[in-house]
Amino acid sequence: MALYRRILVCIDGSEESFHAFEEAVRFAKEKNIFVLTVAPSYHGDLSLLGIGVSVEEISKPYKENLSKAKDIAEKHQVLVKTLYEEGEPFEKIIDVCEEISADLIVMGKKGISALQQVLMGSVTERVIGYSNTDVLVVPKNSTIKWNRCLVAVDVSKYGEKVCSKAIDIARDYQSEINLISAVEVPSAVFAVKPELYDEQVNKTKKYLKELELRFHGENISTRIFIEEGEPYKKILEKAEQIQADIIVVGSHGRTGLKRLLMGSTCQRVIGLSKVPVLVVKS
Repeated sequence: MALYRRILVCIDGSEESFHAFEEAVRFAKEKNIFVLTVAPSYHGDLSLLGIGVSVEEISKPYKENLSKAKDIAEKHQVLVKTLYEEGEPFEKIIDVCEEISADLIVMGKKGISALQQVLMGSVTERVIGYSNTDVLVVPKNSTIKWNRCLVAVDVSKYGEKVCSKAIDIARDYQSEINLISAVEVPSAVFAVKPELYDEQVNKTKKYLKELELRFHGENISTRIFIEEGEPYKKILEKAEQIQADIIVVGSHGRTGLKRLLMGSTCQRVIGLSKVPVLVVKS
């Protein structure tokens, strides 16, 4: 069974979103692809606001975006289904994803300044935070490839979920898998109990060795890396060093407002990465 069979790509009219869409079309030619745009909703008589714009005029550019997306797909000889919704973008993206039983959401990434890159955009953050579906975030000028994956793991049930998905990726795309885990012990803790660092390193080494044997048992080419320092920095540095095509990370399960935080490591990797980042949720 193919890893991703039903793919939902979200466009908002930006160059970044169309780039992500074209990349998705290119890599998923044999899949079921849906392209969604969400226009703002307004219930009432716009003329009362004195702006002289009709609901049809507001929705027109969004529908034109779908027409443009269809033209892009036809250029690649791929059939896509266009979807138009009105409302809060992240809510509609999640609702549509559930309705069509999508197993992957693809979104472009904006970001001009360093701050914008780290924040990545509230819609993307909320989709990742609230959806139970994997999300692939595609930076501008990047290419979706699966040849060499850098998979960030930690010693937790979420690390296990990421590894299981990495095995599926390797089977589906014949990928080389590089496992990375960064050990970081806060200086305040290290000062009081320095042995904690060695304990954490040994625990991580054992875990990665077990994972390496598991991947080799599946005949998957695998390398492991244990780094010391801030996880997001080490992940990005290693991605550049090994020329990774894609970074795979997990988003720890959260509830309420904490969903929006998703974890600083995940957030910063997505915001600062120059290659696509797959956030594993399912």
